[in-house]
Amino acid sequence: MKEKRTGLDQVLSSTSRSPAVESEDRPPRERPKVVSGKRPGIRQQTAYLPEAVYQQLRKLAYEEEAKMHDYLMHGLDLVFKEKGLKPIDELTGRED
Repeated sequence: MKEKRTGLDQVLSSTSRSPAVESEDRPPRERPKVVSGKRPGIRQQTAYLPEAVYQQLRKLAYEEEAKMHDYLMHGLDLVFKEKGLKPIDELTGRED
């Protein structure tokens, strides 16, 4: 029987660490700041697309001389609108 996986809410709400992870001899490691020299305020996210979806998106971008990224951002903007959330330009303070 498989063990139940730990949920993200449990990980984030957990205030105690395992004794094996923490040692009195060394200070706890600090999490590195998420600041990129090239693009501050931007986070990279990988999307795994089925091959046919990737090829169609690539072909569309080529034919319309656009970037695949622009279509992904447009799709996210539509999802946000559908869910009643702020659009991307409002979140970023930019109008592209």
